[in-house]
Amino acid sequence: MAKKGTDSYKWEEFKCMPTPRVFATAVAKNDDNVYVIGGCDQRGQPLDSFEHFDPKKRKWNRLKQMNVKRAGVAAAVIGDKIVAIGGVGSSQEPQSTVEVFDTTTSDWTLVDALPEGLLGLGIVVKDDKVLVIGGMAKDTNPRDSVMSYDVSTNKWKALKPMPTPRYACFPFLVGNKLYVLGGRQGKIPCAAFEVYDFDEDKWEKLTDIPSKRVFALYAASDTHIFSMGGLRQPASDGFSDACEVFDIATKNWKLDCEPLPTRRGDFAIGIVGSKVICAGGLGNDGKPLDVVEAYDQSTDTWIKLKSMHSSHCSCAYTVMNGKLYVAGGLSVEGPSACMEAVEAV
Repeated sequence: MAKKGTDSYKWEEFKCMPTPRVFATAVAKNDDNVYVIGGCDQRGQPLDSFEHFDPKKRKWNRLKQMNVKRAGVAAAVIGDKIVAIGGVGSSQEPQSTVEVFDTTTSDWTLVDALPEGLLGLGIVVKDDKVLVIGGMAKDTNPRDSVMSYDVSTNKWKALKPMPTPRYACFPFLVGNKLYVLGGRQGKIPCAAFEVYDFDEDKWEKLTDIPSKRVFALYAASDTHIFSMGGLRQPASDGFSDACEVFDIATKNWKLDCEPLPTRRGDFAIGIVGSKVICAGGLGNDGKPLDVVEAYDQSTDTWIKLKSMHSSHCSCAYTVMNGKLYVAGGLSVEGPSACMEAVEAV
């Protein structure tokens, strides 16, 4: 049970995005700009929309559209460049397209494509290179690949593959190690948890995620990795209240954590003010949620925060400058254009 609301966090509602959408991707640049890329419209068709939000001016700007319409694109920021990789295209098939937006010229450039079309890519940035992890190809089989893309040279390089093929995984860089959790293999949730040590150039299998779920969400600090919610298996069991915490130093999962007060999946997550924020998502009544709860790992307690201004799931979200920004997603009326952010005060 979560404690009642606290005044230590506040939500701020902004002007809506120009384009309502679901399954879009948000990235933060230079701690003062949010970019929202692609997504799907109300008919489920991928979009080439690309829009920029300036929190200081509280203003949205339509930017030049991508060359290729797609949803679920993997995106990352390298200096003045925004890299968009893979995703689902208008044919509803995985895309191999890679394009780079230059924020100084406001133009997209098509660059060397992936070796094959892939959706559900994990993505991180290390040493000014983009690492893409796993993915699902046109044959519907998951991949174990890890590839590095150098924006400055437009070159791809294959790295040592993961022990477990998967797509829709969650990768995190902590120190000089790449942690990869969860994902799916076809329609089956993957509980594998693996870490790659860049210094030793080797993968290590860690203890599996304690419970298998799809649509679970993950977050990482410098010391812990958090596994929250998701849809239990079989799906008829409904959404989960899982709250599982991995201690990076001891390599152990804490299994007796206080459960997530609201069972849900497909929500927005981020660490804000030292707490893990879980916002919105889809609940067991089949409707998008506006419920917001914060987990304090140091005390193993949950706090119920003020609700979001809108209920939505499948949102684009990113943490920037101490705030969790949540944009778009699916509302009860269809694709949303709303934009809001929560911060510690």
